[in-house]
Amino acid sequence: MKQLIIYDLDGTLVDTLQDIANAANHMLGELQMPPLPATEIRRYIGRGLHELVKNCLKTTEPTLLKRGTKIYHAFYTQHLLDYSRLYPGAEAVLGYFKARRQAVITNKPNPYSRDMLKGLGIADYFLEIVGGNSDYPKKPDPAALLAIMSREQVAGSDTLFIGDSPVDIETGRTAGTATIALTHGLVDEEELIAAAPDVLVPNFTALLDVVKQRGW
Repeated sequence: MKQLIIYDLDGTLVDTLQDIANAANHMLGELQMPPLPATEIRRYIGRGLHELVKNCLKTTEPTLLKRGTKIYHAFYTQHLLDYSRLYPGAEAVLGYFKARRQAVITNKPNPYSRDMLKGLGIADYFLEIVGGNSDYPKKPDPAALLAIMSREQVAGSDTLFIGDSPVDIETGRTAGTATIALTHGLVDEEELIAAAPDVLVPNFTALLDVVKQRGW
């Protein structure tokens, strides 16, 4: 039985694409740049706000990045729950693991992550919500995951990392945990197959079936 369950946020627990795309296109509009389709913005999510802004603006120029980040932040702070919703079955999985220890490690900065999980009514499931602007390096560096494992005195063999991207799979693998990847998120299934998680499932209903079958 796994004692510590760690989740990614965007594309894993919460479908955030529309709100992120809206904020990114608001930023582009304010900077008098053409909008991008959500299908393109989707590819830029998962490695933190800086990478998202840099890829949307297609620049590394510091002044423009700073301005773009400020515009994005101001808009997204007010609109992060316009369309974002829990994926079907997410709360059932959180409830299944309620008697154990659960946490979120995301490259999405706080307070976005905490505010989102509070707004969706699930923040109390987690002993920690580690954002991308924490004292730890961002995923796929496993430092945050290893730190939680150490504090909770849980070995990698007793830990499960659930995500939707190769970044999440690499994070868990490097820390010695089992990994489950969901294909309902922000990354194409072919890319997830290539990243070789321990388990690949289409949704939380299938995830729960696997967890029960394996005695996790």
